[in-house]
Amino acid sequence: MKALVTASFSEKELARLREKAEVVHEGWGLTGDDMSTEQLINVAGDKEILIVELQEVESAVFANCPNLKVVGCCRGNPVNIDLAAATRYGIPVVNTPGRNAVAVAELTVALMINLARKIGPAYRNLKNGLWDIDDVMAFVYYKGIELYGKTIGLIGFGAIGIEVAKRLKAFGTKILVYDPYIPEDVLARYGVEKVSLQELLTRSRIISLHAAVTQETKGMIGKDEFCLLKPDTFLINTSRADLIDRAALVDALKNKRIAGVALDVFTEEPVAPEDELLKMENVFVTPHIGGATFEVEDHHARIVLDGIFTLLSGEIPKNIANPEVLSDACLARLKALGARSQ
Repeated sequence: MKALVTASFSEKELARLREKAEVVHEGWGLTGDDMSTEQLINVAGDKEILIVELQEVESAVFANCPNLKVVGCCRGNPVNIDLAAATRYGIPVVNTPGRNAVAVAELTVALMINLARKIGPAYRNLKNGLWDIDDVMAFVYYKGIELYGKTIGLIGFGAIGIEVAKRLKAFGTKILVYDPYIPEDVLARYGVEKVSLQELLTRSRIISLHAAVTQETKGMIGKDEFCLLKPDTFLINTSRADLIDRAALVDALKNKRIAGVALDVFTEEPVAPEDELLKMENVFVTPHIGGATFEVEDHHARIVLDGIFTLLSGEIPKNIANPEVLSDACLARLKALGARSQ
């Protein structure tokens, strides 16, 4: 059995894969550069297993890699893979939900503290030689707020939202959640209060976005929603830029309808140096690094291999992006492939 891995992958899990397959590891995970579709076909043409992260896997790959039996995607949402084509060719796609939940949650809380304690402007000004600002003592100029006792609203309560809530509990915060798809018992388990979006926006001192972008959620924080926020509200987005109406955000910041925003995601990435958001004092930004930890690499490698090895035993894992492809015949083929690798 042969496998191609283009994802960033821990040595421990590569060794685990090598126990069952002849492994080639190249592409984005090693060089930071994606292969073209033609290059990918040339390298993957004789492989039964393909594991990617950001690499695009188009329909042509499935059409021209006749040995391919399973694809692993080291992302929660395999948007870089043509799922319809994978299903059409009878190839299951294993994904890695929750792989970066802890990493993104920790960055989210860090961004909250950054805004609350004005760490960004304090850092910039001090690096530029300014201790006091316009004859105002630093101790006064940078006076911020504590998280303790504050009401924090989480929009979306999946794996990342849950990890954020667990950490915020330690700060003594009250947590509101807007997520119409989460069962009541899950909310009760984490001691959070389920509210409407309108109530969350009006009651929260800090709001953090953790929803997927769908037709329902795209632009869900727009002009009307910003009008509901108190002027001392902080907004955090480590999820997806399209959850927020950008024009409405810029207008709210310029007119001080909110106190500040922290963004790890942007409509266009990389962000253009002239982007007006980068020039605003009440904006703290990071370059989409929410999931950028060494541990995430370990997590997604383990999760994707667990799913692939489950398929190779003829069983169905939980993390399948196209479960409709898993017919009895498909599972039998995968089990036979797994048996040959023993």
